[in-house]
Amino acid sequence: MKSARGLKKRCLGRVALCGILLWMACPGLWAADGGETTVDPSWEYERWKRVGEAAAELALGSFEKMGLRPRKGDLVVMTNAGYAEVDGRSTQAVLDGLASVTGSSRGRHSLVEVHSAPWAPLWCAVYDRSSGWNVYLELDPSRAAAGKETAVAGLFRPAVMERIDSEHVLAHPSSWDLKIKNKVFGGNEFRILTIANAVAAGAPTAAVRAVEFHDHYCPGVASGILMAQYLKAHFPPGEGGYFVHAVKPWCKEDALLVLLNATPGKRAYAVDYPTKEDEAGRLPEASEAATIVYRLQKDGGGWEGRVLAFSWAETPCPKTGSALMDKLCADLWYLKQMEHPERYVKVLKDFRLPDGVSPRDWAAPGVDPLKMLGLMQTGKSEK
Repeated sequence: MKSARGLKKRCLGRVALCGILLWMACPGLWAADGGETTVDPSWEYERWKRVGEAAAELALGSFEKMGLRPRKGDLVVMTNAGYAEVDGRSTQAVLDGLASVTGSSRGRHSLVEVHSAPWAPLWCAVYDRSSGWNVYLELDPSRAAAGKETAVAGLFRPAVMERIDSEHVLAHPSSWDLKIKNKVFGGNEFRILTIANAVAAGAPTAAVRAVEFHDHYCPGVASGILMAQYLKAHFPPGEGGYFVHAVKPWCKEDALLVLLNATPGKRAYAVDYPTKEDEAGRLPEASEAATIVYRLQKDGGGWEGRVLAFSWAETPCPKTGSALMDKLCADLWYLKQMEHPERYVKVLKDFRLPDGVSPRDWAAPGVDPLKMLGLMQTGKSEK
């Protein structure tokens, strides 16, 4: 005899799927006014919430077919809902639908909003930490457009189920290289592999926020997380926060933008893209210079700055011959180093700006801050 709990879950699933069918079959709910199509906002919210519910029910159904019954507390849901648009409309409500069925939440880091372009296909992945299995679902935008009469079975592309826990993936690098090449998760393989395993390994809030914005977890963004952690502990912000100037940009910039709230839009972030010749012109002690961070001195004495470099560690990760798999191993290793950023972030120079000079002055076109600091060989810097 089947449990009441299982019966209740199946009934809820049928309600969600029937709701989707009703939405898809009733284009008359869309009102025309002056020749333009408009939508009731509450109806729009409900329609996309039901999409999220349906996706979650399909994922749970896939687990059941494998004989798995994951606990809600073990599920990690990853999606680009809210960023992806379908027929020019927001998919934000999908998040509520996914959360209501899976029990995932922002506060527990089990509902991960992955940054994407609005034209990217809407997708979600449901990962079961206890078994290591993941279900991937992607919406077919041509069938989900407003007014389309599409049965729920055709709303999503076929679900894909793979085991993605790091222990399994790192033990089968060749197999996963092929799966990535074949885009088993619609081209989102590295995103899902790295984010799911980072969350499962207990990634702190700062890491999750940075990874969401960067749209995947990699050693490059890990270095930015560590740099932000270092600054908060050893170079706390002055009044108004930080001004950041990247003199050798990489993935770390996305972490610093998010974790320091220093952005170009707030006139608090500058980026230079040095050529190989520019880098060759730096003095040996500045060869690894990556980022200059400024803060206002508390005594009102103007701006002070710190030139930072990042020292990459020799991780204990074995070389598998797969660059992506090696990155996954390094990702998880760096995750264990988050409480010790000073081991990897190095100070190259501390300085003060002249009175009346701001970091923006040194970030102006034609100005090389490293040259201003005497860290360039004479005649070698041409910005």
